[in-house]
Amino acid sequence: MSDDAFNPDYVIHSDEEPRRLDRQAAIYGSQDDLQHLRPASGEHLLDAGCGSGSISRSIARHQPGCSVTGVDREARYIEYANRQARSEGLGNARFEVGDVTRLPFENGRFDVVWSKHLLQWVAQREQALAEFKRVTRKGGRIVCCNFDRFCLSQYPVDERTQGELEQWFAAAHKAFGFDNDLGRKLPHLFKALGLQDIKVNFIPDRAFSGFGGDPEKRWNWEMQFNSAFPFSVQVFGGEKAARAFTDRVIDRLNDPDVYLYCTLFYVEGTVA
Repeated sequence: MSDDAFNPDYVIHSDEEPRRLDRQAAIYGSQDDLQHLRPASGEHLLDAGCGSGSISRSIARHQPGCSVTGVDREARYIEYANRQARSEGLGNARFEVGDVTRLPFENGRFDVVWSKHLLQWVAQREQALAEFKRVTRKGGRIVCCNFDRFCLSQYPVDERTQGELEQWFAAAHKAFGFDNDLGRKLPHLFKALGLQDIKVNFIPDRAFSGFGGDPEKRWNWEMQFNSAFPFSVQVFGGEKAARAFTDRVIDRLNDPDVYLYCTLFYVEGTVA
């Protein structure tokens, strides 16, 4: 997608997005995800909405006896993920194009279904969760990781920047169904799905919490907001206003005197 085009399916999207996702995954590290996933040898695991495949590849490296399948509807991401898996010699990781609301797999195919940073962006998230359940065997697990109040909790608070961010996320909710409060809602959604033995944990989001000033985190913020610039033009009514907003937010979130906080929820349930 060119920088001046707006993709109605991906508000944060560019040709550099797979590389950004890989670098963002490096900021997180793999310890938290692996701790909650607990992949075991012999299991078949689905990474739904895998993006660049960075987490899928991490799981495959950590547990060579686990078979990992990543699915994403963006073909360029899948091509990137497959190239990276081949280059890393990961024969137990494969990737294919698919929509998480209509997964291209038979019932009960997987032992574990995993998604991270996906369901906030899926307007039909209940349908996606129903698909996760359909392709998970009885006794298998669904584990979802989603943030809560992304980019909105900062101190000291700059009222102008805060108001613009609230406006931006409200517009994203209206346009895409984006839910910036999804983390706290996941346990209820899992119960409504009929999952059993629901476990909930939440921690500070390691990529989007802390004082500003980290150059890798700044690069990540810049890539996201610059990729989303065409949508910001729609929100603020023109390129000049959108650029001013983008620059102001990036500077604010990277101010070493400003502390930003975001909660990351891990929710797990078992298919009865």
